[in-house]
Formats: sequence, C-alpha cells, structure tokens
Amino acid sequence: MTSLTLREHVAEPANLWIRHGFSRWPPASEDGRLCCDFATGGLRIADARPAPAASDVWRLVRGAVDVVYVPPLPADSEPLRAAIVEAAGAAGAPLLLHVVAASLASAPAAGWPWLRLGAAHPPGPAVGDPPLGSASTAGDEASGGDGLEPTDRFTRFPVPDAGDELPRNATIAVDLLDYLVAEAALLREKFREGPQPDLPFAPVPARHATLVWPLVTGWTDQLAMVDAAMPRLAAVGARRVVPRAMTLDARERHLLAERLERAWPDAFDAVFHGDESPPDEAAFRGAAEAAGLEHRLPRPLPAPPLRPRLRLARELAGHLIELGDAAATGGDAYYRAARFLDRDEVDIEAAAREGNLGVLPWLEEPARQAVEEWFGRLAEA
Repeated sequence: MTSLTLREHVAEPANLWIRHGFSRWPPASEDGRLCCDFATGGLRIADARPAPAASDVWRLVRGAVDVVYVPPLPADSEPLRAAIVEAAGAAGAPLLLHVVAASLASAPAAGWPWLRLGAAHPPGPAVGDPPLGSASTAGDEASGGDGLEPTDRFTRFPVPDAGDELPRNATIAVDLLDYLVAEAALLREKFREGPQPDLPFAPVPARHATLVWPLVTGWTDQLAMVDAAMPRLAAVGARRVVPRAMTLDARERHLLAERLERAWPDAFDAVFHGDESPPDEAAFRGAAEAAGLEHRLPRPLPAPPLRPRLRLARELAGHLIELGDAAATGGDAYYRAARFLDRDEVDIEAAAREGNLGVLPWLEEPARQAVEEWFGRLAEA
C-alpha cells in the first residue's frame, strides 16, 4: 500500500488558501456526481487505490500548521471523520471541508453534522417537495409558503448555529458544480429571459456556508449567467460566494461536456471546443459585489494550541497576498514577503515593535509599508 502523504500547494485566495492535500482519498460516492478539486482547479476523479487509514490521516493532520483540504467523504468513512475531528481539535490545524451540494436547498445545512452523521452528500429536498425554488413573494420566501421554516420544508435538516458542531478552525466550502450542471438547461433558458424571480435556487438561508462558484470559461464565467445568479443567491440568504477558476485538461473537459450535453445539447462544443484561456473573474466579482455578496474567503487561521505568533503571521501573510493580487505594480514584493512569513522564520510582531522591519532583506517596499500600516491598525483596535 502506498503511504499517505500531504501534498504541498501554494496557499492563495485562488485555491481557497489550501496548503495541504492528501495524496489519495476515497471517492465520495458512485452516483456520478461531479465535483471540483479545490486545490488544483480540476475535477476530482475517483482514486482506485486503497482508502487511507484513519491513523495515517490523524498523524498528518496533527502535524499540519496550515490549511488542510478535506475532500468529500463517502458514507462509510466514520473512522476518517473521527480522526480528522480529533486531530484538528488537538493540533489547531485549519481545515477546509468540501461538501457537494445536491441543490442549493441543502447548502444551509453544510456544516459539521454532515460529516459526523456519515452523509456523503447533503440531503436533498424532502419527498414531494420541488427541488427548485418557484416564483414567490418576499413573505413566501421567508416562510417557504407553507408555514414551515425553510429548512424543514426543503431538507428536513436543522440549520446549525454558527459554530455548532463545527471546530472553530474549520471552514465549510459548498461546491455548486454538480448543481449547476444538473440545472444547466433551465438556467440557460431563464438567463435568456433576463433576471427572473424563479431561478432555480431554493429560498432557504445559506448564511452558514461559503458557496464556491466553479468558473468554467465560456459557461459559468459569462456575464449573463453571473449577473442573473448572484442577486438570486443573495435573496435566498447567501452571504459569501467565492470563485474557483477551473483549469481542465482534455479528459476533464470531455467529461464535463458530456454531462452538460444531457441537458444542454450545445454544451459539448461550448465547453470542449471553446476558449481554453483562464476564466475571467472580473464579471463574477462585479456581479457578486453588486448583489451585496462577499466574494473573497478570509484566510482560515490556525487555532490553539498552535502559537498566537503563527496565527498572526498567517493572517498578515494573507493580507499581503490579497494586496499583491490587487496591485497594478509591485505585486511581487507582497508575494515574497508573504512566503517568508508563511515559513515562520521570523517573529514579525517583535520586529515591528522594535523598529527592525527595515533590516529584513525580504521585506521590500511597498510590502514593508503595508506591514507597518497593518500593525498600526492592530495597535489601534
């Protein structure tokens, strides 16, 4: 059996701050659902090798100090879940927990209970309830139109309070790819008609989860699609929807196109033979901002017993990376400083307090000024 290891990734907003990913992982299900690989931007393909032992997972998570990516888990993986919970709680390692949304109705329940209760995927709508939200008034959306709380009506699953059953160093990321594929034809028709009140997003609050919008060139990055979808996501209670740009190889592109083609006959040419350039995030971010949605995921930070100094360094490095992403010039200086901070090679707080930032050779302008300003705001808070 091949030993389990943690693969290293560059932690950045584009990959949801993932630093560590497991070298192998059991497939979440055999039902043919598609899901993103948040670490690489491809599709998650079933791994035929043996599932990792819970003891190996426990050991690796206990030794991690940055974001560990936990892909969707199969229903029979209780030992893996228990190992992850125990190790992350004991070590303070931040987790990114990947959940596949069968429908947006299930997104609000995207919390730790799904992993604890052994669900490979969130529960779908209750029997007899429509999977898609229908046209309704604002009052109907608040109650589901039938006197039941939205959660009861659509999922029969309690919405967890913030932090309920969820380690404070864990972030839930709900993957919308399979849902968007399943509803591709209906979405396309609705977008032709312009923004509609009955787009297929169920009226339930999604405030406890970060929704991940897969950006595929020529499809989900199109202005017509995101302009129509973002207001609807906000209307049903979503607070944060972040993009994950997809970089698909030929095999993955073919698989996605075939799945889309079942509901959207033109999809094969649009996706498989379409533009292979990286998807443009500008339309997505503009539409999300216009709808009042957060569109950036704050960096998940370590928790005790990891040192407060490490948490502060990670937070500052995340700030510098975001400045680098936004900078028209000088971005490399921000990135270099962030990488040094991520290596935990210096007590940056002590250096700032003692006026020694100028002697750090890797802290160049304009990053040095940004660090000084950041600590200044910290002291005023």
